[in-house]
Amino acid sequence: MSELPSAAEERARLAVRDPSEPLTVHLQHGLAYTVGSALGCTPPTREQCLAAFLIPNKAGLTAGARAWSKHFHRSQADGIKDTTSTNPGWWGTPKGPVALLNERALDLFWRVMNSASWRNLHWLPHQVLAYEARVPEGYGMRWSQDLSGIQQVDLQSVEGRESLKDRLWIFRGFVEPMVEGGHENGWRH
Repeated sequence: MSELPSAAEERARLAVRDPSEPLTVHLQHGLAYTVGSALGCTPPTREQCLAAFLIPNKAGLTAGARAWSKHFHRSQADGIKDTTSTNPGWWGTPKGPVALLNERALDLFWRVMNSASWRNLHWLPHQVLAYEARVPEGYGMRWSQDLSGIQQVDLQSVEGRESLKDRLWIFRGFVEPMVEGGHENGWRH
C-alpha cells in the first residue's frame, strides 16, 4: 500500500486548489493517491458498501459471509486449512448456522470499516471502478462498480454522474496485505 511520491505534497496544497478539481475531490474523500487512482469519481457510501455486503444468496448467506467462508484460510499461519486450528488468523474461522455466519461476517465488515486507515478508489480493466478499505495491518475489503459503456470524460459532467445512479456497487470480497509473491503463495500470511 503505497501512494505516489507526490501525494503528501498534493494534500498540503488542498487549501489553495479549485474545490471542483478531480484530484481535490479525490483527496477530500480521504482516498489514497496512487498510479491507478480514479480521479473525478466518487467512492461508495458506507450505506452502499453495507447494502452490497448484505445481499443474500439462495441459501440466505450474505455476500460478505459467503466471501468470508471461502477466504478465511488466507490469514491463517503457515497456510493451515484445518478449520479446527487453534490459530484462527486475522479473519477468524467461519462456523455455525447461516444466521451466525452472517452475523460474524457483519462484525468483520464493521471491524474493517471502523478501523480503515487506507481507502482507495482505482480502475480495474474494462472500465471497472474498484473501492478498497484496509486496516493498518493491510487486511480489508473491496467493492466494484461496472462502468463499461460510460466514457470516463462523461463522469465529470452532471449527466455523466446521473448515469451512474443505476450502476450498483458489488461486494467483491476480502483482501490481504500486499506482499511480494502473494499470488504464488496463495495470499497466506
